[in-house]
Amino acid sequence: MHNIICLEAEWKYNSLVKSQQFDLKTEPLLHWLKEFYACDVVYRHILSKDDLVYYLSYIQNHKREFKNHDIIYIACHGWNHSISLEGDDGDIDLQELAELVPGVFEDRIVHFGCCKTLSNIEAAQAFKDSCGARLVSGYAVSVDAMKSAIADIALFNDLM
Repeated sequence: MHNIICLEAEWKYNSLVKSQQFDLKTEPLLHWLKEFYACDVVYRHILSKDDLVYYLSYIQNHKREFKNHDIIYIACHGWNHSISLEGDDGDIDLQELAELVPGVFEDRIVHFGCCKTLSNIEAAQAFKDSCGARLVSGYAVSVDAMKSAIADIALFNDLM
């Protein structure tokens, strides 16, 4: 059985590009998995790098509480081998992400529901190696928000 931690950023106001502004919340989709598999889903809304660091640190500092949460799902805008959050320090590349909170991704499945975050195979492999993740998945190209959210849930269903 897998349990999921979802850290989802703002979709509607996080981009200056109108076509990238939409209302989407993955929490209701994750609820399907929770109900069907009786798994635990922890959902947190993040806006900034500070929010991300706060929740990743909390997970790492409460290892016993989250030891069975082996999927970390990061849902946000993305760019070439990076995730995009609010603020001037909002673009976080994979290497920086791996170093933000050492150990938090170790032996976990990390899925990026973000456009282009895994566009660079070498950067993706370096992220996996440096943080000790069991599996890293996501998108190498720009993807339709609704289709990718559904694909993310289908992936988690297959993992279950």
